[in-house]
Amino acid sequence: MESSHQPPSADVLRRLSLAAVSVAEVTAEQLVDDPPEIPWHITPPLGQIAMQLRSTVRRVAIGAGLARNDELVDAVRNLPGVPAVVTSPAGGTFIVGGEAWLGLCAIGSPPPGQPMPLDWMLHSLHRWFERALVPFGVASTIERVEGAWCPGFSDIAVDGRKLAGLGFRVTRERVVMRGVLAVRPMSNDDFDVLVRTHRLIGVELRNGAAISLAEAAVLPDLDVAATIDAFRAVATTG
Repeated sequence: MESSHQPPSADVLRRLSLAAVSVAEVTAEQLVDDPPEIPWHITPPLGQIAMQLRSTVRRVAIGAGLARNDELVDAVRNLPGVPAVVTSPAGGTFIVGGEAWLGLCAIGSPPPGQPMPLDWMLHSLHRWFERALVPFGVASTIERVEGAWCPGFSDIAVDGRKLAGLGFRVTRERVVMRGVLAVRPMSNDDFDVLVRTHRLIGVELRNGAAISLAEAAVLPDLDVAATIDAFRAVATTG
């Protein structure tokens, strides 16, 4: 979701030491005007990553970088038909929530001397996604998906279509990820909101650039609760 980041080379990836990832918490968003917060209480030991899974409420979240532009935030709030608007403590552009969307948050504690904490985090998380998606018969890649909502270097894609978007915040001691995964097909209303918000920053979305887990797995009845049940026990080792 931060398009300025340059991905590491294949050689660097081979030498990147990946972290253990496990689900530390399952929770639910409650009110549309509650600000998204980083769950610091799940911070794991050094060298590990803790994941939070959550159901979401329907609202637009604006990435931290864009949210510094007060005029842009006001323009989003004034768009007709846009639900509640909040600002995210992590990077990205615009995402939505609601019954189709699984919320994701993770906190990583890079080991001392880790030279590429963001890549350490992203590729450790991707390994977790790979394992989580195996029961669904779905394989994922990390790639920027042009034309998808909140396009960026950290898109989780299936067959070239965006499944999940991950935004990051890097501090001296931690790396934080916040994002969403589409469990059910995007509604026309959600797509319309995302099209109009992205146009405010000169980004055009296109039909077919994104996919949901229900579509990728050919499970039309899949919902967020069932996805959380499938994901909550998934863990990878370091």
